[in-house]
Amino acid sequence: LEDNDYVDVRGPSGLLQYAGRGRFHIQPKKSAPAVERSGVRKLGLIAGGTGITPMLQLIEAIIKDPQDHTQMWMLYANQSENDIILRSRLEEIRDQCPDSFSLSYTLDRPP
Repeated sequence: LEDNDYVDVRGPSGLLQYAGRGRFHIQPKKSAPAVERSGVRKLGLIAGGTGITPMLQLIEAIIKDPQDHTQMWMLYANQSENDIILRSRLEEIRDQCPDSFSLSYTLDRPP
């Protein structure tokens, strides 16, 4: 990041919806209307344990659209290597889409 750059970070609040091709609908509060954020070209994803499932839905939506050129980087945290769920699917996506999806793991108890 450069000086004056910013990073939007959202938790799993259900207030963020992917609209395709780098567009998100974001509600700052549940009672507020959604605001569209477009032009997202690079997306960093951080997941832990079972929190991978909504991330995988997002990843699948992006790679399914050949016109979506959003680049994704994911850090997936788990307790141990045996706890990595959906590993084969994530690595399949990484291998099939190396220009758009990068995958890293972190473990609390590495082998």
